[in-house]
Amino acid sequence: YIVFKTYVSEMSLLFLIHLKNALKLLQNKKALCYGALGGTVVLRLMDSTSEIHRYQWFKNTTLILRGIKNSITFNQLETRSSFTPSDGTFRINNLSRTDDGEYTLTIYEKSGRLLDPQILQVNIQGK
Repeated sequence: YIVFKTYVSEMSLLFLIHLKNALKLLQNKKALCYGALGGTVVLRLMDSTSEIHRYQWFKNTTLILRGIKNSITFNQLETRSSFTPSDGTFRINNLSRTDDGEYTLTIYEKSGRLLDPQILQVNIQGK
């Protein structure tokens, strides 16, 4: 599942999407998240990375985050984002129009087997 928070001024909205149920409801098999231009979005990608051998987070086809277990090996958005392996939370600050797009989480078992990718469509709104 993915949990995400969107911060708009002083308001905090928390959305919980259990992907198994969401995938049944969404024709395109994508979860949807809205972020405010200039704001922050907090995405809970997984419970923890401790039991995950390798993971990657893509925006469209561009790799933005890669890790092995509890170690982050690459974060393209490092200057305005953070990832917390202990709770699987990825935070993107100062959202811009370029953050709009399809994000895909890929998780690999130790054997190298790819688990079902999780897809999130992020829409940035505001003037």
